[in-house]
Amino acid sequence: MRPTGIVLIALYHLISALFLVLLAVSLVVGGSVLGAMFGAGHESAMGGLGIGLLIGMVGAGFFVFFALIVAVAGYGIWSLREWGRILSIGLAAISLLISLPGLFFMGLHLSLFSGGLRLFRIAISVLIIWYLMQPQIKGLFQKPASPRA
Repeated sequence: MRPTGIVLIALYHLISALFLVLLAVSLVVGGSVLGAMFGAGHESAMGGLGIGLLIGMVGAGFFVFFALIVAVAGYGIWSLREWGRILSIGLAAISLLISLPGLFFMGLHLSLFSGGLRLFRIAISVLIIWYLMQPQIKGLFQKPASPRA
């Protein structure tokens, strides 16, 4: 039986991966719409469409790549693999590195919603790192040594 924290972290990763895939799809659609707007009024609308679609596809590729990494981390946590624990800690650390600078500049824009969202993301990242570093949780991911004959 998996501890509740492990299940919650795995679900968090899988929901995050789904969100990243939806973001990638919206970038492709948005890029094509943006490209069509750029191409409007020109002799050939395909030039603008190509640029917008290219920008959307590059961004979508970036988000799909990270969605795969996050989904793999969710699988690794779910199946109690040590590499999944390490990958999850690494993703939480990256999330902290991305969120902290924005939090420091929050006062410049007075955006309480995005600041609150950053605080929530920082809290989740800190909790994931703290939880996965606990000795009893760390022990769940350690494979017992196979007996040598």
